Amino acid sequence: MPEPLLYLKSIGAASIAVVMSILLLVSLRRTQGKMWHTSACIISIGFGLIVGFQAMSWQFAWPPMNGMDRLIEIVIPATLVIELFAGNQRVPPWCVWFLRICLALATPRILLHGSVYLSGADVEWTAWQATIALTLSSGLLAGVWGLLAWLFRRSPGASIPLALCLAMPSAGAAVMMAGYIKGGAVTVPLTGTLAAATIVTMLITNRSNPSTSSCGQAVLGIGVVSLFGVLFIGSFFGRLSTSYALTILASPILCWMSELSFFRNQKPWITGTLRIAVVAIPLVTVLVLAKLDFDRHMAPLMGYEIQLIDSPEVNVMKLTEGGSV
Repeated sequence: MPEPLLYLKSIGAASIAVVMSILLLVSLRRTQGKMWHTSACIISIGFGLIVGFQAMSWQFAWPPMNGMDRLIEIVIPATLVIELFAGNQRVPPWCVWFLRICLALATPRILLHGSVYLSGADVEWTAWQATIALTLSSGLLAGVWGLLAWLFRRSPGASIPLALCLAMPSAGAAVMMAGYIKGGAVTVPLTGTLAAATIVTMLITNRSNPSTSSCGQAVLGIGVVSLFGVLFIGSFFGRLSTSYALTILASPILCWMSELSFFRNQKPWITGTLRIAVVAIPLVTVLVLAKLDFDRHMAPLMGYEIQLIDSPEVNVMKLTEGGSV
């Protein structure tokens, strides 16, 4: 069952860790260099995630045993390294995007490694089906990442990363209601870490400062990859509807509505509010529909408990109603 107090502890610990580490790293070097601010942001995100998962008593295993472990221990660290590399002004943009696309191509294969979809006695997919599914998934990740990065370059601001932070707990709640509680819980420290990093970096840097855009791009990349990973795992290893997953993943793209001629010349706070509002609409819709599905299919099962009865001879798994034997 979900543990709200544990989740609050995790999100609080992750947020505090990010804020303190960013302020500490920035204060250690008072220069306003783009690379230093970006590095401080990314290092702080990594530290915040470690603290957040530790607060949740997350059990790390190496080598990773399942898709969620591979997301946390391989994919997200690889994203942090790539974004740290991207913060170096000497690195050409084409090289950065080459690395990002390589990660997008590899991520679905990494998450499905060793699963029934790709290996085992009863393989779910043929070679062609696996190739098509992995290619489409990679293209979806790269497309969302590219569109949001392009919008952020055109019109930087905290609203775009915050839209991702809004989609993250929505994905977690939808995955939980689909029956994969541990998968949804991953979004708790991710949400706290990315939201804290976004707010702090925007407060300590000026909008016109190049480091603001660089830090935002880093948060954006980590957020998109993490959001994709949670939804991908929830769809393939949980019971999350593909339509729900696609809607949540694509919802931040609605931030592009702020580029319409009517809104383009509005004040920044109006533009930011519009972005958050339009992103919230499909997210709320998905959560309402997911809750209806949960009440219809999953809630009746919550009245039953599986109890393991120990005896000297045999362990018997007994299904009881109302928690009574």
